[in-house]
Amino acid sequence: MKIIRVICLFLVCWVMTGCAYQRTDNLQSDISDERRLDLAQAHILLGQFALSKAQLDQVSKAHQGRNYWRLRSLYWFNAGRESKALAEHEKALSLYPDDDFILNNYGVLLGKENHWQKACHEFKKASLGGYSARQSVWINLSRCELRQFDVKLSEKDLDRAKEIDDLPLIGLMTELNLVLIRGNLSKARLILNNIQADTKHATNSVYFDEYNCLSRQVIARETDPTIYSSASTLTCLDRSRY
Repeated sequence: MKIIRVICLFLVCWVMTGCAYQRTDNLQSDISDERRLDLAQAHILLGQFALSKAQLDQVSKAHQGRNYWRLRSLYWFNAGRESKALAEHEKALSLYPDDDFILNNYGVLLGKENHWQKACHEFKKASLGGYSARQSVWINLSRCELRQFDVKLSEKDLDRAKEIDDLPLIGLMTELNLVLIRGNLSKARLILNNIQADTKHATNSVYFDEYNCLSRQVIARETDPTIYSSASTLTCLDRSRY
């Protein structure tokens, strides 16, 4: 009798467990495409790229619109596979050729491959004729122009970025490059102090080499102002990834 009770209890538990797992699967399949896109974006922000791709892979064809392609291209942007990332951005741009978000990231990828002329072209397109409200577009465009030694235009576009919001680290370093070229040492020191206010962020960032180069340049000019009193064409951008 006890054996029968144990067998019955086992069967009940097995059925309940099976139902529980089945219910979980049904809940997963009931997630809407809009929800999957929200989850994919959240996973990307948290650096959970594999989880993001898993959600994107389940979005139906009917909902693979602009937001889907932004997230898909952003996933590959962060995946560390440059050729695949470029191909995905080109595919996205074939569908949304004037999307400033996709154009901006595509320009960064081109810059990382040292295709600066083409990168500048993409950043220029991303500016939407001067109407883009995306600050990173203007910072990237400014840096690209600075690499081509168009200082005046670089300053103009960086000013546009400053109108949108306070400059992040990459923007401050771009400005520091520019004022060093102009030979404005007092302003260079103010900007460097601003960067150093968050030293941990600066030294741990992907722009550490550029930060280090700029810091040495400011100190060298302060140490011997007779040598470094005039404007220079030197920039530290070649020490940065883009």
